[in-house]
Amino acid sequence: MLTIARVLLAGEAEPSLLALQHVLESAGHAVSHTTTSADAARRIGAGDADVVVLAHDVLPALDRLVEAQCGTAPASFVVVGRGVSAAFAREALRAGATEVVDAGADEHALLVAVERAVRDAQVKRELAMLRARIGDSAREALIGRSAAMTHLRDLVGRAAASRAPLVVTGEAGTGKDVVARLVHDLSERAARPLVTVRCAGADPESLERELFGRAAGEGVPARAGLLEAARGGTIVLEDASALPASLRAQMARASATRTSRRVGAADAISIDARLVLTARVSGTESDAASIEDLIARFNALVIDVPPLRERRSDIPQLVQHFRQRLAAEQGLDLAPLSPDEMLPLLGREWTGNVRELEHWVERSALVARAEHPRASGGAIPGIDLSSAQATLEQLERAYIMHVLALESGHQSRTALRLGIDRRTLYRKLKEYRRAH
Repeated sequence: MLTIARVLLAGEAEPSLLALQHVLESAGHAVSHTTTSADAARRIGAGDADVVVLAHDVLPALDRLVEAQCGTAPASFVVVGRGVSAAFAREALRAGATEVVDAGADEHALLVAVERAVRDAQVKRELAMLRARIGDSAREALIGRSAAMTHLRDLVGRAAASRAPLVVTGEAGTGKDVVARLVHDLSERAARPLVTVRCAGADPESLERELFGRAAGEGVPARAGLLEAARGGTIVLEDASALPASLRAQMARASATRTSRRVGAADAISIDARLVLTARVSGTESDAASIEDLIARFNALVIDVPPLRERRSDIPQLVQHFRQRLAAEQGLDLAPLSPDEMLPLLGREWTGNVRELEHWVERSALVARAEHPRASGGAIPGIDLSSAQATLEQLERAYIMHVLALESGHQSRTALRLGIDRRTLYRKLKEYRRAH
């Protein structure tokens, strides 16, 4: 199907160009004409042309015209020359032309060259729109201006445009879950389900039934697995390094064949779920070998999320982001940190990475409310923060109970947000109950 395009002819009004204009208009394209490269650059920069056809006399200006393109509406360039030689064609293509044709070619050849350039322009515009959408969303979700974060956002964009399995690696607290969700949200599957499964600590047999479902048995109804539930969407396996070898093989086969078999069933079921696996990097040889196995077994793309120590320049922006979000969520008045307050943060190791930094921001806000209750406003359950006698233990208890309330009593999520082991949280909550 022919796409109607806006074609700009640039060059002297010689017979070959006028003939081409007639052919293009007869084919339904909207054609305009300019004789100067300056006017052509202005129109191209305004995004007024899908395809620009240049006569040989405008070729020296091709570099400048290519640079003038509108970022969100790039054009494609066709060069029409007399007696086109291989050297002439190479020069034009290197300068940015999509097509090079001889002015003496028949009308059909000229029309085909322009329409190939029209399709090329469509692809360019779609990619530009995708990059703009990815850029806005990624900048909001992946905070930071460092080179490492710029590279990460580029990788996320590429992964979102792909259907291949993806392995997201990184140290604890770097934001692997954020990357996994962002890849889904920016993909063509965004409107379909995003299903997350935690592999660490799961019983292998229970995990197999959860993923693949089960066939009907004696007194047991059939049940669909999460691979079926995620149809058209994305399934994220968190801590995929914990997957037993047998389940890895099953999942890799399901991903490759787009079929799965419920536990106890003979027939395979068609599935359509993009697979994203996250894996924690801890620095051990066994850990590295496990991740390499995941990548090879699933023939996956890889995104490695950088640790905070490799992007320290992002810390001020991250701190400000977390403080602004905290202020909005809890109705606080949090002034920006001073340079003297910020400087020590840049030198810390942050072994817990971005999650640890976020918890530090929350704790520092809690202490500020304890020291200046009237200025900071609000109350934390469990303690009178207006008292100057508040102990560290009381502040810790108040903070834990506050985060527990924010997570609606969900203890696993609370432990994750606090950056502590779940057993540690359970023990502390048990101590608080005994104290009452």
